[in-house]
Amino acid sequence: MRYEPIAIVGLGLRFPGAESPRQLWNLLSEEIDATAEIPSSRWELSTLHDPSPDRPGKIRNRRAGLLEGVENADPLAFRLPKRELRQMDPQHRVLFESAWYALEDAGIPFDALRGSRTGVFVGLNFNDFQRMLARDWTALDGYALLGTTPSFAANRISYAFDLRGPSTCTSVGCASSTSAIHEACRSLTLGEVDLALAGGVDLMLSPESSIMLSQAGVLSARGQCRTLDAEADGYIRGEGAGVVVLKPLSRVDASDRVYAVIRGSAVNHNGRNEWIMASSVSAQAEVIRHACERGGVEAASLDYVELHGSSFLKGDAAEAVAIGEVLGKARPFPCRLGAVSNNLGYMGAAAGIAQFIKVSLSLYHRAFLPTIHVETPNPQIAFEELGLSIQSKQEPWPERGTGEPRRAGVVSTSLGGSNAFVVLEAAPEARLPQASSTRSSGHLLVFSALSPEALRAQALQLRDFLAGPVTQETRLEDVCFTAAFKRQHHRHRAAVIAGGREGLVKLLGECARSAGPLLLAEEGQPPGQIEAGKAYVEGGTPSWEALFAADGRCVSLPGYPFQRQRLWPEWLSAGEVCRAPTDSRPEVATAPPPQANEAREIREAPAGQREARLVAFLRVQVAEVLEADPAGLDTRGRTFFELGMNSIGVTSLKERISRGLGLELSSTVFFEHPRVELLAKWLSGRWEARTEPGPREERPGDTPSQEDRELAERIAGLSEDQTRELIARKLAEFSIEVE
Repeated sequence: MRYEPIAIVGLGLRFPGAESPRQLWNLLSEEIDATAEIPSSRWELSTLHDPSPDRPGKIRNRRAGLLEGVENADPLAFRLPKRELRQMDPQHRVLFESAWYALEDAGIPFDALRGSRTGVFVGLNFNDFQRMLARDWTALDGYALLGTTPSFAANRISYAFDLRGPSTCTSVGCASSTSAIHEACRSLTLGEVDLALAGGVDLMLSPESSIMLSQAGVLSARGQCRTLDAEADGYIRGEGAGVVVLKPLSRVDASDRVYAVIRGSAVNHNGRNEWIMASSVSAQAEVIRHACERGGVEAASLDYVELHGSSFLKGDAAEAVAIGEVLGKARPFPCRLGAVSNNLGYMGAAAGIAQFIKVSLSLYHRAFLPTIHVETPNPQIAFEELGLSIQSKQEPWPERGTGEPRRAGVVSTSLGGSNAFVVLEAAPEARLPQASSTRSSGHLLVFSALSPEALRAQALQLRDFLAGPVTQETRLEDVCFTAAFKRQHHRHRAAVIAGGREGLVKLLGECARSAGPLLLAEEGQPPGQIEAGKAYVEGGTPSWEALFAADGRCVSLPGYPFQRQRLWPEWLSAGEVCRAPTDSRPEVATAPPPQANEAREIREAPAGQREARLVAFLRVQVAEVLEADPAGLDTRGRTFFELGMNSIGVTSLKERISRGLGLELSSTVFFEHPRVELLAKWLSGRWEARTEPGPREERPGDTPSQEDRELAERIAGLSEDQTRELIARKLAEFSIEVE
């Protein structure tokens, strides 16, 4: 099925440090790290944080990219009782606000969508709020059912705006929101819907998900996302929500503003891989290739790819190798790479929508954005050989010179093995309207809100907007056109009329302070506009004639000023949220950690026996991690991963061996020496190197060969069958067969 090009006409978001496309662009342009220490109002780190990676029930870092006020909501906007809102997952509330912002940004009045074939496609993952409410069964009422069921994240939006298309929720881990975009594009291409809202959300409400991620070894000890950097050691979490409004490019009219165009998308899975959380270069390459083919786009035409940004050396390298493999090495210029997670934190189910919005803005502004926290490039990525480079500064996005539009890609992966890729390109050149020579000298600006307080806040927002830099987005004719014909009109209304920008700014300031009539006009304004303003304030429809709006176009105005108030179950204090569910759970008998005397016996054993004792020691540790009987565990000729290990098991095994032998080990050791016998040989050699004085003669097998190093680099990205074949070939010298 060939894609119809899909136009991105609206962006709505709540990200750390940014609640509008303009704020996000400024944050990224200024190279701001929006993460900070987790505040005590969210979690009590004194009881939760421990830098030791193996401490159960703890998280290893103190930072995250967080939203402010997730416990707050505007009941008038939701048109729901406060009791119901208190029991609603803040993820659903933040996503609803983002959908509202996106429709406003797209210039689509809500009333125009009622009963329409508009679909809602969202991605989410964790369900922290439901687990938090479940701490007290008496709090689980009917509102909790409506407020915490994951599908209601999409259904709530469809219900509120009376949208009659599909309303679906996708949960494929960190690729959820990108997969939701893919599903929205499919529905548009098939003609199921005329318009689609797509996006995702992820909030850090309860510590449980962070504890699990910390124990899985994916959180950064350093406390930074450093995608593409040599010091990348995992990520720190971020949170937020984003929604985009999509429509077929063929349905775009002259007044629409198009950020970018989706040319193709695809999703797939790694299949039977080395272990479920391991990256697959072949699967990632295939999803990129498929997305380009579906869009009829040459992969080599991509100028930029936004990485998923999980900040692991091997994971980043796998993405880069897949991109380089598909795009080809004979390109006339390198494909640039970047990662928004370095600014906002790794946003889980919302990571893809954050990447997508960043790239859409880059194409719209025709500029590359800088990637922060990259000091030394990842040594596992052969950038020049792969035809890739790191986008380290902001600079104009150059013309290709071939008549082709600027193009970019967004790649998403997940711990569970799902992959997604979206191809975007610059929108067709929009014709800027010419100022009418016959238009009136006056400018009628109308606005509305759900309450008098919100109306005054709206006046302040518009005042500051017009007082800012003059750009194409602040052309007065377009601002007045958008406010009158591209926004929903609420009960409380106001209008200001002035001959120019300064007059509007002044009147908006007066309007924000006024408690009386909300129609303000400079002297000498046309009577027709004054009458039109009066009719609007009294509940009428804006007049095309009074605004001379024939050539107006949609621009981004400040989003609705939600009058949020605290709506949160008060018994869920930060202390309660960080309290372990029970302090009296019966302890499960576990094997004690390796004893110091056991390590001493191994160290003091004759050189000829030390390796055999290390094999026995390692076999016991592997069995304990796998919860298997050491006597019945046959490790001969089998890799750790063939025995059933995954990255979480390797992390646990590493900690046990490190404690037992008093050695600092890296997780990469298990890739470089992937069997018990090989690891024992390496550990024995390392011990000898520590205990023998002075240099010693190098023995055969002490130094890995080039072939060994290449094997180690490749193992993590191979499928199970490929791994078996390569290990069997490599270990033939030991006369060992891998089953």
